Amino acid sequence: MGMNRRELLAAGVGAGIGMGFIGASSPALAQERGGGGNEEGFGMGDPSANSGWQPSSVDTNYKPRRVNKVIELWEDGQPIYYTSSGLRPGMDAYEQGKKVAKTYADCINYGLEHGPLDFTRFADFMRGLKDGGPTRSGHATPAVFVEPPCTGLNEMYAIANAWIVNNFLDLGAHGVHICHARDPQAIEVYCQMAARFSCDYPDTPRVARQGMGLRGQPPGVAPQIWGVPPNKYMHIADVWPLNPRGEIMVGCKIEDHFADDNMKQTLATPGLAFAEWGPTDNTQSLFGLAAYDENVTTRGRHLTPEQQTVLDQVRAEVLAECKRNGVRFLNSSSPDPNNPSYVITQIKDGAMIMGGAEKTTQMGREFTKRKMPV
Repeated sequence: MGMNRRELLAAGVGAGIGMGFIGASSPALAQERGGGGNEEGFGMGDPSANSGWQPSSVDTNYKPRRVNKVIELWEDGQPIYYTSSGLRPGMDAYEQGKKVAKTYADCINYGLEHGPLDFTRFADFMRGLKDGGPTRSGHATPAVFVEPPCTGLNEMYAIANAWIVNNFLDLGAHGVHICHARDPQAIEVYCQMAARFSCDYPDTPRVARQGMGLRGQPPGVAPQIWGVPPNKYMHIADVWPLNPRGEIMVGCKIEDHFADDNMKQTLATPGLAFAEWGPTDNTQSLFGLAAYDENVTTRGRHLTPEQQTVLDQVRAEVLAECKRNGVRFLNSSSPDPNNPSYVITQIKDGAMIMGGAEKTTQMGREFTKRKMPV
C-alpha cells in the first residue's frame, strides 16, 4: 500500500496529498478534516427532520423500482445521504422508528459498534419505521444498514459471528457495515456467507464461497418490513452489486493500520458495496495517545501536519481502490465551502455515501440534479 505510514511520518513529509488537506493542530480542526462519517457523527442533524424541500429537478411522478432506495439512487449515479437512528437509552424504539420514517435522509445507520446488541429493540424500530411509512419517494422505508458489534478480525471470527448479521437481515435490515476490516477473508465471509442464502442466482457471478450462504428459512419478518411476499424476498435478498437484482448492501471500514495494509485485497471482495476510511480509529492506530491530549476537555484530535499527511494518504488510497473496484466511497459532508468535507467537493472527489444534516443534503441533491423525491 505504498510507503509504510510510520516511515512516511518519520520522514517528516509536510505537504498534503489526496485532496490537499493541511495538517490540523486543534481538536476542532481535527474533527473537521473530512472523516468517514459514521464514527464521529459529523454534522448529522435530527433524523426525524424533513422540511419538505425538493430539488428543482425532482420528478413529481417518480415511481420506485426497488426496495432499497440507496441502491436505486446509486444505479442512477446519485450519491446518497444517511443519518442516525436517533435512538437513546430509555427511548421507545417503535415510536422512534415511526418518527424517523419520513426522514430527509435516504438511509439510516443503526449504529451498534459501541452499543448493546438488542435484537428486540431493533425489531421494534424497524416495525415503527414500516408503520410510519412509506417515504415520499414511495419506498416502504428508508434503507437501513446496521453497524454490528462484530468486526472484520479474521475468517474464523467472522464465521462464528455470522449469526449476528443473519439476525439483523431477518429483522428487515437492508445491509450491514463491518468495522475494523483487518482481514480480507473475514469480509469475504460477511459478504458471501453471512449476508446470503445458499442458493445460486441467475445472472450472478460465482464467488469463492459459492453456495455457502448461512441465511435460512423462513427469513423472519424481513418480507413484511420490505413489503414483499416471502418468495419474492428470497429472489431479491442478495448482495448488490454482485447480484444485479440484489437489495442488500455490505460495507466495511478500513480504519486501522492492519486494515490499511490489507486494503487492496479487502476492497476487491466480490459482494462488497461500500467502504470508508475511518479517520478517528486510524488516528489512534497510527499515532496512539500522542494524538489525544488528556489535558483538553473537549473531544478531538491534535494532529501535526506530518500526521495529517499520513491520514490524507490513507484516505486517498482507500478512495482510489474503491473507484478501481466499483465500491462506493463513504465520507462525511459539510455545507461549509471552506471545510474539506464540503459536500460539493466530496461529490466531485467521488464520495457516493455521506453523513450530513438536511441543509447539507439539499446542497448536494441540487448539485447532482436528483429526480427521486426526498
